[in-house]
Amino acid sequence: MPIAQNWLILLKFDGTRYHGWQIQPNLATIEETVGLAIKRLTGETLAVNGAGRTDSGVHALNFTANFKSSTKNFKTPEKWLKAFNAVLPNDIVVKCIKTVPIEFHARHNAIGKRYRYLIYNLPYKSPFSQNLSWWISQNLDIKLMREAAQILTGENDFSAFRSADCTSPNPVKNLREILIKKKRLYCSTVQIEFESNSFLQHMVRIITGTLVDVGLRRIKIENVAEALESGQRKLAGVTAPPHGLYSFKVIYPKGMIDWPSKVIDN
Repeated sequence: MPIAQNWLILLKFDGTRYHGWQIQPNLATIEETVGLAIKRLTGETLAVNGAGRTDSGVHALNFTANFKSSTKNFKTPEKWLKAFNAVLPNDIVVKCIKTVPIEFHARHNAIGKRYRYLIYNLPYKSPFSQNLSWWISQNLDIKLMREAAQILTGENDFSAFRSADCTSPNPVKNLREILIKKKRLYCSTVQIEFESNSFLQHMVRIITGTLVDVGLRRIKIENVAEALESGQRKLAGVTAPPHGLYSFKVIYPKGMIDWPSKVIDN
């Protein structure tokens, strides 16, 4: 029997028409679509291990997934790359592929993740960003948002900032950084980046919504501190819509995974 090779792919996708990463009955997902592409190319029905789950409508700039294949059809990364992008739909692209040790797992080996949230903060809508960023017409106070972000940075119990359906047994996460930038980038004028060892369900979207509520002066900075301390979801802000959220980077131990700089979206 042929020896399986473990392959790691770097994905970029528009999640608009997908119900997140994980396979769900009778719903289109990224995992299922990639798996069907592999089956079409090799005849194999394989597990595709994503670096994490994403919500419906969430996008990715640099998302990783691995699979183990025994096929002899594609012996080089170059052949795999060309084949993948010939059969995948136009809203999913494999940017790079490489071999990794057989025991490597895209999610289990990750030591952190980074997300980026895009906001289009102008009085008028952009005709190009309907499904790619969150349009907020009122002016955001970025200074207040940064002050609120400082309260949330660090190791905390984020019970107030997770979905009611979240099943994670441990709400304590190390939110290493919240970076708020104001510049024109893609279909946005404000970008918020979050880096943590891991995230709870909807955590990034709820924190984003809370920071926006602070920026619009709907809630006070003291309310953010109170929500964090109490763990009560009702004291935090709204849940930001999924279409502004992007999986930006999967972080692995130094030297474990290195991608060519030309394929990484910054």
